Amino acid sequence: MYYRFSAVTQRLVGAAASAAYSPQKADGLPVHLKRGVPDRLLYRTTMALTIGGTIYCLVALYMASQPRNQK
Repeated sequence: MYYRFSAVTQRLVGAAASAAYSPQKADGLPVHLKRGVPDRLLYRTTMALTIGGTIYCLVALYMASQPRNQK
């Protein structure tokens, strides 16, 4: 299996070309979830870290904006 390069396109050539991954199937899933459980796990982990980081930054900004009491 190898790629044949031309000026316009690249084509996968070889015995396994028909078995190559194709995200163009019309099964109703978004392209970032086409490969099943690992994609779902990676997507959910990324979203959790993004949301958690956003909340952490907002809390840190709120705490930094409060004046400290001078005794």
